[in-house]
Amino acid sequence: MTARRHRQAGFTLVEVMVGLLVMSLVAVAMASAFLVGYRTITTEARQLSADQAISTASLPLVRDLTSATSISQGTITPGVGTLTITYGNGPVKTIRYRIDARSNLIRTLVGGASTVAARGMQSVRIAPPAPACYYTVTLTPSAVGAVAVTLNVSTRVGPQGCY
Repeated sequence: MTARRHRQAGFTLVEVMVGLLVMSLVAVAMASAFLVGYRTITTEARQLSADQAISTASLPLVRDLTSATSISQGTITPGVGTLTITYGNGPVKTIRYRIDARSNLIRTLVGGASTVAARGMQSVRIAPPAPACYYTVTLTPSAVGAVAVTLNVSTRVGPQGCY
């Protein structure tokens, strides 16, 4: 009688190693694609946050500055300094801007309520008018990698008779 050999079904060690190598390459490629996507989304979120901070801050500032009869100049940063804007002929209104420790631009009507004018601000700078009737306002958002925006704001009233 002859002995029968039974062949066992399965994979050889070489086949298993090749399979693991292929799966590892696919996993690395997928991980790098996810990482690129995550970085892109994070960068876009920061840019959107900075754009939102700039547009939200510029609305009340421009409105107040164009009607101002008196404007303090300088730079405010979180917890340091205030900007004061005064306007009105009869009852004079005074508005103060400051940035709190949470990077919120706070607009306060003196003798009245305080409101958050914008979130995510690093600094606001009002420079003296270079042309006689235009103030330079520089808004810097606190988002990482955000770029400051400079606005030229015309004053409607003032000692030079700007309109």
